[in-house]
Amino acid sequence: MFRKSIIITLLFVSIKLSGQSTESFRYIDSLTYNQYAEKRWNDLIRTGNHSVKNGHDYYYMRMRIGIAYYEKHNYYKSANHFRKALEFNEKDQVALEYLFYSYYFSGRTPLAWDLISSFFPQNRERILDESKIKKNSMTVESFFNDSGTDKIISEPESYFSDIETGNQIVTKYFMNNALYASHVVGKNASYFHSYTNLIKENYLNYLDGSVSAHLDPQRVVQNQYYGSFNFFSSKGWVVSPSLHLLTVGYPIISITTTGMNHSARTYNVRSNGLHVGLAVSKSFGFIGVGAETGYFVYNSTKNWQGTFSLMAYPLGNNNIYFGAKLSTGKELNMVSSDLKIVKGFTAGFSIGRKIWFEFSGLTGDLINYTDNNGLYIYNSLDILKNKLTGRIIIPFNKAGITIFAGGGISSYSSELLSEDGIISYGTNKLNYNSNNFTGGISWNF
Repeated sequence: MFRKSIIITLLFVSIKLSGQSTESFRYIDSLTYNQYAEKRWNDLIRTGNHSVKNGHDYYYMRMRIGIAYYEKHNYYKSANHFRKALEFNEKDQVALEYLFYSYYFSGRTPLAWDLISSFFPQNRERILDESKIKKNSMTVESFFNDSGTDKIISEPESYFSDIETGNQIVTKYFMNNALYASHVVGKNASYFHSYTNLIKENYLNYLDGSVSAHLDPQRVVQNQYYGSFNFFSSKGWVVSPSLHLLTVGYPIISITTTGMNHSARTYNVRSNGLHVGLAVSKSFGFIGVGAETGYFVYNSTKNWQGTFSLMAYPLGNNNIYFGAKLSTGKELNMVSSDLKIVKGFTAGFSIGRKIWFEFSGLTGDLINYTDNNGLYIYNSLDILKNKLTGRIIIPFNKAGITIFAGGGISSYSSELLSEDGIISYGTNKLNYNSNNFTGGISWNF
């Protein structure tokens, strides 16, 4: 990738800066060069940042600090210093190349693409070939959930007796297939979108006050489209407005009574929903912060949700990371609705930067909950209470392919949906756990 020998000669410098002590400058210049030559990256970062604060701010100092952060894989910090170096020499090809890779390796592909036109033709062709940078990416993912409710479904008379008038479902299983794609659409913008198809089978029990009936299976088919523009700032800000549309069709039961005779029939219904969201995040190299807000309509309710997240990168890169988030939401069409609280965590680490392991979890009131700026919507009538997942990620950078696989466990509760369409919390509450499995592949093109 980089031919570091081309910058060695640039690092021998003895420049006298006006208004500064020549001896002090020469000492700092010599010290930071020696730290660079000996690859003492941590020492160079400390010495260089302290020197800049004391007024020793010039091209070579910024390049050395930037390279130190780059070698530590802290690409957000390295980009800051390479941009500063370019303020002293705006057409410098070495600084531009380092900045290009700092943007690219930190996921800011539109900013990296914007730099391509700044390279000399011979450098441009080499960088395009060596980096394998592409404007588009696509991911295919499948998710299967087995709810482990066989005992409940096989003995319905033991679990659905003496309930109020209304419907109650218990999930048997569901499969979710998704196609994700991302495209560079401007010098600082990308568009991410996805199509998702969910097929779910439930056990449905219905009681009209005196007569009960069941539907096994109740097949639910849900289709979703999600789109989000992502606007990148060179200083680490990302602003992402989003829109999520969904439509779901499923059968329900109706019981008619004539004299002493009762008959049950099914008919299909369809409901639609939408989510409008906005996410803002900022990376500082060792920490990242984010905030989201969203308004959504589905399951006959109007909802608002806000989320704050904090991520930590102790090494300044994604070799190890962990974070937490806190979400609060409210049903807007219920005056007495309490605030819903959901807490989550994420943690991950790599082995030799060849393979990554990632873990995440959610706990709280997850009915009508959205995650990741509305990308994921939890709108099932059985309520997710806790979720714990883990996955393994293996990138093949030269081929532009990443594969991943994982699994997890979740806990749910099934509660009665009364005739007015409102869940009767605590009525005939059934708890059960589920196992889920996921896998997929991503590629750049």
